[in-house]
Amino acid sequence: MTTATQESAVATAQNGDALSLIELFPQDEDWSLQTMRLLSQVAVGGADLFECARTAQRIGTETTDGEVWQREWSRTGREIADAAQAALDRGEITTARRAFFRAMSYWRHSEFFLDSSDPRRTEAYNEGRKNFRKAVELSGGLIEQIAVPFDGVEMEGYIVRPDASGVARPTVLFLGGADSWAEELYFLGGTEFPARGMNVVMVDTPGRGSSLRFKQLYSRPDYEVPVAAVLDFLEQRDDVDGDRIGLAGVSFGGYYAPRAAAFEPRVKAVAAWCGTWSILTDFYEFYPPLQQQLQWLSGSKDDAEARAKLAEFTLDGVADKLKIPVYVMHGTADIIMDIQGANRFVEALTSDDVTVDIYDGAGSLHCSYDYMSVAGARLGDWFLHRL
Repeated sequence: MTTATQESAVATAQNGDALSLIELFPQDEDWSLQTMRLLSQVAVGGADLFECARTAQRIGTETTDGEVWQREWSRTGREIADAAQAALDRGEITTARRAFFRAMSYWRHSEFFLDSSDPRRTEAYNEGRKNFRKAVELSGGLIEQIAVPFDGVEMEGYIVRPDASGVARPTVLFLGGADSWAEELYFLGGTEFPARGMNVVMVDTPGRGSSLRFKQLYSRPDYEVPVAAVLDFLEQRDDVDGDRIGLAGVSFGGYYAPRAAAFEPRVKAVAAWCGTWSILTDFYEFYPPLQQQLQWLSGSKDDAEARAKLAEFTLDGVADKLKIPVYVMHGTADIIMDIQGANRFVEALTSDDVTVDIYDGAGSLHCSYDYMSVAGARLGDWFLHRL
């Protein structure tokens, strides 16, 4: 294997503890980590720092009661949505669009730790999606809702374009992780592609978003099948250059994207934003707090069934089939996905063009939440040079 680039982030947390950078909830590591994900979106309009700080202040630094978490983040989502609607009623389009975007993020945040069967999870999803789509309507045609036929239903999503010219452009299909929403991917690096002249496509593929909640499309190891359906759909569009298709996956998507690219010849470059080898060992067993969520998205009734299903989600016998450019990004302090899985994936690659970014210190958190402006830009630039 020829490694085109293998580098480590130069920034280092001053005290060596990445979580101490912005730890709004010192009493709960998971609350703090997920809130850093939200804070990372401030730069691209997915949240406001002080709206988050005021919400955190209401929650406090003593309680670990999930009811308080849900109540206060949903309150913020509702209040910002009301402000967005008031701005729209006054004809203040830009203000309304920005606020609708932020309201979506707060609703998403409110439901993150709820049980999969909790009806408030569906309420939060519906409210969040509704607000995002109101923002889409105010985007001047740059963001378009799409629906991809698959397995007798439709996978819902969006295409985001640099402009409304209709020119055929290189296009990146951006796959989320464990129950990520298509909508939130817009703020987790999705803005980087249009800023560089590329389209980005975000779809609720199996095991995620509306496909999981309303259509019982559970996650599956052969992810090239739903990806092929999305590519079939994109090939029919005049604004997509079918010869320049990229595939990126974040978190659990670090399995989905390489797996699909290994069996889908239309993909010309692939990125794993969090590398992995085995979802069972590198994710399910490595980070028990998300086991219930992984059971849900895999359509499993219990731990034993989930383990049996997730054992099939491995890149063993897959990684060496990738002959296209491959990009792998991971952090040394990732507590959700084991970096050893990323290392094993990289070692198995046989492509002549492999780029590996291992972040230590700044960027070392899961999905480099604490270095998003750099990590997201690196992802966008890498695809720009490959497509």
